[in-house]
Amino acid sequence: MMLRFRTLTFLLFLITLCGFLSVFALNAYQSIGRILQDETLASLSQSSDAIQHELNTHLRLIDQELRNLTALPALQQEMENGSEAALRQLIMEVDHSNSMQRYQFIILSSLDNKQCYVFKSRLSNLGPEACSHIYKNYTNAISQEWNVFRNGAQVLLAKDYLVTDSHQKVIGRMIGGIKLSDNAFLLNQLANRAVVNIDGIRLSFTGIEISEYHQFPKVVEQNYSWLRNNVTEKYIKSLYQFGPDLQLELTSSEQNVHSLAIQLMKLLLVGALIGLLVSAGVAALLSCALDKQLQKLMHYIRDLVRDGKDVGWKQGAIQEFNLIGKEIYVIVDELFKRRSELKNTNVIIERTLQEKRAILHQLIKSQEQERNHLAQELHDELGQLLTAVRIETVLLEYQVGLSSPALVHSSKIKQLVSDMYATVYGRIMSLRPVELDDMGLCRSIQQIPTLNSLRQTGVKVSLDIDDVIMPQGTDIHLYRIVQEALTNTMKHALATEVAVSLYCDEDQIVLSITDNGQGLNQSKDQTVEQGGFGLLGIKERCEYMGATLTIESENGLSLRIILPRGSAV
Repeated sequence: MMLRFRTLTFLLFLITLCGFLSVFALNAYQSIGRILQDETLASLSQSSDAIQHELNTHLRLIDQELRNLTALPALQQEMENGSEAALRQLIMEVDHSNSMQRYQFIILSSLDNKQCYVFKSRLSNLGPEACSHIYKNYTNAISQEWNVFRNGAQVLLAKDYLVTDSHQKVIGRMIGGIKLSDNAFLLNQLANRAVVNIDGIRLSFTGIEISEYHQFPKVVEQNYSWLRNNVTEKYIKSLYQFGPDLQLELTSSEQNVHSLAIQLMKLLLVGALIGLLVSAGVAALLSCALDKQLQKLMHYIRDLVRDGKDVGWKQGAIQEFNLIGKEIYVIVDELFKRRSELKNTNVIIERTLQEKRAILHQLIKSQEQERNHLAQELHDELGQLLTAVRIETVLLEYQVGLSSPALVHSSKIKQLVSDMYATVYGRIMSLRPVELDDMGLCRSIQQIPTLNSLRQTGVKVSLDIDDVIMPQGTDIHLYRIVQEALTNTMKHALATEVAVSLYCDEDQIVLSITDNGQGLNQSKDQTVEQGGFGLLGIKERCEYMGATLTIESENGLSLRIILPRGSAV
């Protein structure tokens, strides 16, 4: 799939900007979570201090009520009389006279503990234990002004007072306080003093929950369950003034903070969307700007290459493209100079090659002419001289007697003349094969002397020569090529088989010479020029005829010459 540069840069810029935007959004989300957590814990801490202050205020009011009760003369008199009914009636009258009764139970006991009475509000369940048992549990737990103690399954918070008569003589003891366990009313009253809306408040004693209050009903609580699961925080405060075992636990859904969280999340989403749109716009602008500069640069290069001169680079807003334009002009100008120099050099080389070919062709032509001339002179002059010597020798034999010793020398002279004539004839054949003019190329190749030499050395010679009508002036060159190739095979190839074929294939003549010898040395990257003067001469003759030469040297050496039938020299 091919992408335009504009599309590619747009996608790259968009992905990069979206990556930065995602990192920013993630950091913002985590920061919001930490801020909300810290804010919630701070609010719960302030709420716990406010609740503790409210509890202390409530206990001070209870303390005031109990002190006023112990100061009543009627209470002192009934304590001395020991009448439980009278004491109950008195306490009930005092409760009705007060607009609000804050304490929930009172225990009155004589000094000898023989008389013990329990008075409680109707809604307070102190458990089935007797008065003396409650009194004993409180006495065991007393350590400070207000004391928390367990009475069976109930946990109570109480304070004791001495009851004296008119003479300030101690006649008994009064213990009063409130119930902490299962006291949702007290927790509701305390929760109203919290700084923020809290989801729940719990009291635990010795690690066991004794009272719990939820701010929201169950239905509403379900609606906020998802929010509490994500951001609800707990804050635990130990109420050391009542002992180390009493703890206050606050849980808050922080409606205000949660509303802020939702608003921040919405703002974050809107900001992310706006950032995405802005990023897309910025990416589009940047990609368009780069694509515009790139298209401008491409047109500049095209015009510069087409015209070959500086068409002028218009300065743009991107400095790097301006520098690239200048560098491209320098490069293209240098390329044009080099191309001009290369053209001139190629012209000179081509002219030199043409001159070389002309000289080579003239040399080959002159060589053949000189060979023909020399062969003709050897045949005409030296041949006639040798014939004359042979005739004179025969005449000499007739002039001497049969018993003359000169006859022996005469026979030797005739033999030497025959050998000289055979040698001269061989040289004439090497210079200009007579059969080529009389019998044609096919028979001339078969009469090459090197073939007999190869057969005598044990080389198997295979000839497949068709009677082909050769283009004018090419037969001598093909003859010389076969002659030179066979000579190289005999001298260098170390072959056991040699094959020569000549045939006509459609509009071309094919000559093939192959052997199974050692071939060319490929490890030395041997070329035609490195193959010796024989292969070089073959190559030159092929160029002279306009033929194609193919050399293969895998299993031996193979020469393949393809000559168009229309070629003529």
